[in-house]
Amino acid sequence: MTLLITGACGTIGSHVAADLAAQGIPLRLLDRRLPDAGPPEGAEFIQADLREQSVVEQAASGCSAVIHLAGVTQEGPFAEMVEHNITGTHHVLEAARRQRVLRVVLASSHHVTGLSPVGCSALLAPDSFYAVSKVTTEALGHLYAHKTDIQVVAVRIGSYRSQPTEPRHRATWLSSRDATALLYSAATRPLNSPFLTVYGSSRNTESWWPRTGWDVLGYQPADNAAQHPETGPLTDRFMGGAFAEHDLPT
Repeated sequence: MTLLITGACGTIGSHVAADLAAQGIPLRLLDRRLPDAGPPEGAEFIQADLREQSVVEQAASGCSAVIHLAGVTQEGPFAEMVEHNITGTHHVLEAARRQRVLRVVLASSHHVTGLSPVGCSALLAPDSFYAVSKVTTEALGHLYAHKTDIQVVAVRIGSYRSQPTEPRHRATWLSSRDATALLYSAATRPLNSPFLTVYGSSRNTESWWPRTGWDVLGYQPADNAAQHPETGPLTDRFMGGAFAEHDLPT
């Protein structure tokens, strides 16, 4: 069955789409902008905006699962977060319900606990309007998982980079190949509950986060930030790094 990836032209989406297409997995890719080099060979591409419910519903038709990566990924005005991240996620989940898609993977963020002091994680401590939108994303996923037939996996993505570049990445880094493995497992692995939240990182020796749920997904990351050169002493006070230190936008 076909896998739908939203935000397929973004940093994570483009790499995941290329990796999965190379494995021969049928893909339908959705983004509001065209891919710079065209979609991967064999993948179907739909140019659409998630704010248009009917278009999202059409894109979900016949798909076995959705990996929802689309949205604003940096801090911005609250209204922008609502319009793109919250409303867009609602449209994806509602499209999945109407089209009987049985699995939705939601790209959440480690910033939902970003105001936790380093080494002392809270259940929720969003560090920005962006993070608040991801808290709501998870809440929407939980609601749909318990009131419809959809199973939902919320992945609190860490610092997605080709390699660690900051001291905090020793704990938060998620490599490209590990991201593909985690998101695909989240979309296809049998679950024993309707809703699951996992942190998305590589197998970092200095990780700040629990690996709860990795075993359920069969996720065995290949990379570890400790394999890379020292990035300097950690100076961050909060897990969210710069997001936690910046003032709210006006």
